[in-house]
Amino acid sequence: MTQGSSATPSVTRRLRDDNALAVLHHVWDLSGDPRDEGVTGTDLMAATGLSRATVHDVCGELIDRGWLRELANGRGAQGHVKGRPARRYGFDALAGTVVGVDAGQHRIAARVADLRGRTLADVSAVVDHDPVRTPVADRVADVVRTVEAVWERAGSPRVLGVTVGVPAPVGPSGTTEFSGNPYWEFVNPDLAGALARRRGWRVLADNDANLAALAEGWRGSGRGVRHQVTLLAGERIGAGVVEDGRLLRGARGGVGEMRYLDLVEGVGSPDGLGKVLRDLVRAAGGSGAAEDVVAAADAGQELAGTLLETAADRLTRVVVTLVSVFDPDRVVVAGGVAGAAGLVDRVDAGLPRFLDPPHPPVVASTLGRDVVVLGALRRALEEVRADALALSPGRG
Repeated sequence: MTQGSSATPSVTRRLRDDNALAVLHHVWDLSGDPRDEGVTGTDLMAATGLSRATVHDVCGELIDRGWLRELANGRGAQGHVKGRPARRYGFDALAGTVVGVDAGQHRIAARVADLRGRTLADVSAVVDHDPVRTPVADRVADVVRTVEAVWERAGSPRVLGVTVGVPAPVGPSGTTEFSGNPYWEFVNPDLAGALARRRGWRVLADNDANLAALAEGWRGSGRGVRHQVTLLAGERIGAGVVEDGRLLRGARGGVGEMRYLDLVEGVGSPDGLGKVLRDLVRAAGGSGAAEDVVAAADAGQELAGTLLETAADRLTRVVVTLVSVFDPDRVVVAGGVAGAAGLVDRVDAGLPRFLDPPHPPVVASTLGRDVVVLGALRRALEEVRADALALSPGRG
């Protein structure tokens, strides 16, 4: 056998796989419309440029693999249509599931969704993970326990992909590649590896702010925005940066890390809004959570309003640094108290002190505390779509 002839099966298989993915992705994309009645071979021919024989052949293979199903032809039941009714194909959104995890320092949340991203089960747990006092094994165990709990609540379905969001940079290896930072080493002690070993699932880790940016572009305030920065400002500040529709990561996953804020006048640390407001309350001789300050400010309490103003000024300076470097079309502020009344308005109004016009609008996330979980689901779905033929639900 010559070299050319031995390569032919491989080339043919690759071409067939490309055709299968083109068909699958088209049907998958249409499946999110509640009016979806499936697609015909003619529809797929127009969408993909493939021949009728190739379309039906590929659809048959995708049915065997568990991705598609053949639908009853409702349109042909009108009584006056002559000829053979067109075959219709639909995406099976329950062929498998994905799991999104927000492995925060003080709260772990996990969600199981079908392949359209629709929620099947949610579980969350409040934890007190301290990098100094808490054994790493306890953190790993809490994350694994929460993920297994949500999986069981969903009925122990077939899992095709899991993404875990962590408050640390994550490099191409799926781990935190920077050394010498005890906090990062604690919050991401190879959580993806621990879950993969536990259940044999495909698991990857990603930075929580990056996942927040994905969520905002998918279902939030970043939809349709090609250049946006999502600022995750809970306990610590991190940023997810989208440039021309692509999430920027850097060589070791360090884009958007905010250690440099130690050097910024009027900021001084990468602490997020939650911690900043608690510290301001304590310095004023009081006690309470960030949410208490927000509620008091909304009620017109003068001291709380002053504290919120101080936090907003600090956040304005953080936003200025990001706008100066990345020049986005929009900045989205996400996190537990990001939606506090007037907070982003104060930030937006403060930008002209530091930036030449025009400056990008600053808006509050509408996704609440689910933003990282949603981003994790989005990342898991992207990974499943990209490698769908290797993950075919009909196998095994």
